[in-house]
Amino acid sequence: MIVQRSHIGGFLIALIITATMIWGLIYFIRKLWPLLPPWLALLIFILIAVMIIGYPIYTLAQWSNRYLQNNKPKQKHPHLKKNRKFNRNN
Repeated sequence: MIVQRSHIGGFLIALIITATMIWGLIYFIRKLWPLLPPWLALLIFILIAVMIIGYPIYTLAQWSNRYLQNNKPKQKHPHLKKNRKFNRNN
């Protein structure tokens, strides 16, 4: 895949945001974590763990839904209806 010049700005912004968030998380763990009461530290730890584990799963589910919606098999007989009841008397 060839990178276009128009993509470089968005890539740099995403890279800066990601680096800032990683730096912020490291700063939080090193400087502010020891100051938290144990119950709050545990609660924040659980929330961070749920986000780190759950976000990729949620993203994969969204991607799967989009993929399945875009690749639906076409109906072979569009004139047939699913809920049609057949009358044996005809």
